Amino acid sequence: QRRKRMSRYSNLRGPTVPWGYKQSEENKYVLEPIEEQLEALEQAEQYLKQSTYSEVARWLTEYTGRKISSMGLWKRIKKDKADRRRYAQQKRFTAAIQIEGNA
Repeated sequence: QRRKRMSRYSNLRGPTVPWGYKQSEENKYVLEPIEEQLEALEQAEQYLKQSTYSEVARWLTEYTGRKISSMGLWKRIKKDKADRRRYAQQKRFTAAIQIEGNA
């Protein structure tokens, strides 16, 4: 099951392009996903259950050809988990409001 990508990475916010994305050719402030890297990132999240951030970052760099440090990987995983939690919380809140409205 593919999880929905969060909107955090739809536009460039700062000088660094997030790992797994590239700048659009039409507009340098719009980010386009690189599916191969995002799929590898999902796989890396599973590998982290058995390996260290350094080992997984090294694997990601070799597998995709794009450098990511262990600290960069840690920050990215941390932000993605926070986004998923926030999205789930908003979804529960919206569902509760709809239930109250229908009651």
